[in-house]
Order: sequence, then structure tokens, then C-alpha cells
Amino acid sequence: MHLNSKIPRYLYWNLRSHIDKFPQHKIVLIHSAGVEIPHIKGLTLVSAIEDARWLELDRLYDHPKDFRNNFWLTSSARLFALENYLKQAKVQILHVESDVILSKDFPFEALAKIQEGLGYPIISQSRGAASVVYVRDIESAAILTSSLIKDAQDDPQTTEMLSLKNVYELNPEKVRALPVGTSDESSYRNIEEIELMKQLQNSRFFGGVIDGVEIGQFFCGTDPRNRRGKKLLRSDLVNGYVEVSKLLIEFDSQREFCNVVEKYSREKLPLFALHIPSKEIRAFKMNRQNKWLRNLAKDSGKGPQSQLSLPSLYNSIWKSLGRKTERLKNKRIRTT
Repeated sequence: MHLNSKIPRYLYWNLRSHIDKFPQHKIVLIHSAGVEIPHIKGLTLVSAIEDARWLELDRLYDHPKDFRNNFWLTSSARLFALENYLKQAKVQILHVESDVILSKDFPFEALAKIQEGLGYPIISQSRGAASVVYVRDIESAAILTSSLIKDAQDDPQTTEMLSLKNVYELNPEKVRALPVGTSDESSYRNIEEIELMKQLQNSRFFGGVIDGVEIGQFFCGTDPRNRRGKKLLRSDLVNGYVEVSKLLIEFDSQREFCNVVEKYSREKLPLFALHIPSKEIRAFKMNRQNKWLRNLAKDSGKGPQSQLSLPSLYNSIWKSLGRKTERLKNKRIRTT
């Protein structure tokens, strides 16, 4: 899914990589109408269907609309787009965020066997994550979107992550919490006992870990656009269920992907999905991904570090100047 702007380079390469990895699956990009999409062999393009709920959510939200092409709206409204897509396609789908990479042995078959019609990571007491979302049918898609408008009415500063957790709490029999950590309970924190039991059971059921955001943000680094070009590495900023500082990652040559390892017990599980907020191009290119993952694993035991991305810094300054200029123009127009 990519809305309101041309697709970024990392998504272009990520789409190509996943098409190569999963030739047996149909890869679909849902995008805004009128946006030019480069040709990618094997990719199916679908225009997002916007309905009245988009306008209502935009009216209710009190987030800055000039931030990354109305980012806060599109982050939530994409769930409406998924529902509208399923009304036409009538298939089960796996929604993957544009900065998430999947392993070749991703457990598609295990997802198809769960009793619930929805599955996504629950990362803390208040938040879910849409990094990977399994949706079985249109009825399940309707449950996925059921909380968005009401949550915005109750709190105009809410986000889709808060709404996803609300959906999970209101429909426990309809949503499977995908495993975000190992089957070693010592690597969790601030987690209710019943949720811990679910996490441990699901890590065993799926046989691995599906990153919500915390593992990728810790080991791959934060999005440099959020801190004026600064990328923070191995800093536990999410404060979620998983205490990522107690984990390491190692590269598994046989899987051509990483495993998650608990530092002290050495308990190990395959990592099936890795969220990469830093959006490094090398991570998404098929011919460079293995080397990038090897280096990531090699550095995973190092301490916190800060890096500066000059392109992100220059881009941030340029966009900030543009927003200030636009606000100044609007202010002059209103004054006139």
C-alpha cells in the first residue's frame, strides 16, 4: 500500500524482492489514483477506493495534515482501502508495510490454519502494529476497521496503532496476536500474564517471530527523517512488550535470513518478518539483502550509537522550509 505520493526507491526494490521470493503468491500494490507507478514485472496494481469514511476521519483527526502527505490519515485510512479491496477480490490477504521484509519461509500455511480471521502484532499494552496484517475475508476486514471512526471521535489525536489494539481488545476471539518475541518469558516486560501466555503459545505455534516495530527499530535504526537526519541504533525507544536489549540477532545461512536469540538463555527462533524504519536501500535489494543482514547480525551485540544521514538532513531542512513558506502564504491570504 502506498498513498498520496510516488513510490519511494526502497518500496520499488522491496516489491521486486518479494516478487522474486514468492513467485507462487500474487503481489498487489494498492495506490492512489493518478499516481505514476514504475513498471515492475509480476506486480498487480490496484487503485485505492476512497469512500466517505476517509473524509470523516480526515475531519475528525487533529494531526498536522502537511506532514508527509497527510501521513496520519493515510496510515489509518489504508485499512479502509484494504476492506474495499477485499469487497472486490474476495481472497485472504497478507498486508505488508512498505518497509518490512519477509523471509522465504514465512509461515503462510500456519496463518491460514488459525481460527481467527485477523492476525497482527500486539506490541504493548496500548498499541498494535500493522507491519504484517493477515485478513481472511471481508467480514474480518470490517472488524479491522470497526474502531477507527469511534476512536477518532473520542480522541482526535489517536492513531491506527491505538485503534488496532482497541480492535484486539474488543474482539479477542477474532484477532490472533502474532508473536513479537521469543518463547523465553524473561525477554518480555510490562505485559499482562494472559498476554504473555498468548505470546509464548503463538511463538511456538508459528515457530518464529514476526516483528511489529521494536526489533527492526532497535537493530536497524530509527527513521532519520524523524530526527533531522539522525539515526539511533540499538536504543530501546518503543517501550513495548519485548525488551529488545535482551536479544541478539544472528544470520542463518540456510534460511538466508535472521534468527532472534535471547542473550542469556541462548533460546533461538527464526525471524519471519523484519520492520526496517531506517529504510536503507541495501536492505530491500535482493542481491544485497543477505550481506546487509549479515552485517546487521554482526553488529547486534554493540552498544547504542547515533549516525547522521546527510541526505535525510538536507531533505528534512528543505521540506521544513517549504512548509513554513506555505503557512506564511496562507496567513497572508487570510489577512488580505
